[in-house]
Amino acid sequence: MTTDPFRSQTFYLEIEPHFSGAVLKVTGLSYELETKKVQQAIPSGMIIINQLPGKYKPGVLTIHKAVTASKGFWDWRKQVLEVTDMSEVRANGSITAYDYANGGATLTWNIINAWPSRIKGPVLNIAADIAIEEIDLCYEQLEQAAGG
Repeated sequence: MTTDPFRSQTFYLEIEPHFSGAVLKVTGLSYELETKKVQQAIPSGMIIINQLPGKYKPGVLTIHKAVTASKGFWDWRKQVLEVTDMSEVRANGSITAYDYANGGATLTWNIINAWPSRIKGPVLNIAADIAIEEIDLCYEQLEQAAGG
């Protein structure tokens, strides 16, 4: 097992059937537990404070991607607004980081039970090279796997 840092140059998001393609930036790959502080008296009478794990806090990914003709996220957002049972619209997917200089996929994160909570359209600017939109995906679980 190497301890060399991974280079991440290309990111690929796959959430079938809603989207499959390269993205420009991903933030929010996080796992967080609330903490609970517990005070205890030790035999000497001194009070010590221990921290214990509490509830898991689900996360939110923010995806930055080039605007294309695909309406996958917009259609998915519409489904979220129209359903009464969210299990019908939650989807699983993965984000894979690629380093083509060193042979392909380096890391993959699996997101479980995701759904779009926000879509921010592009800034329309004549000087911009490409139009970029942001999508927030709420997810219930995040897993990391080595390789792709």
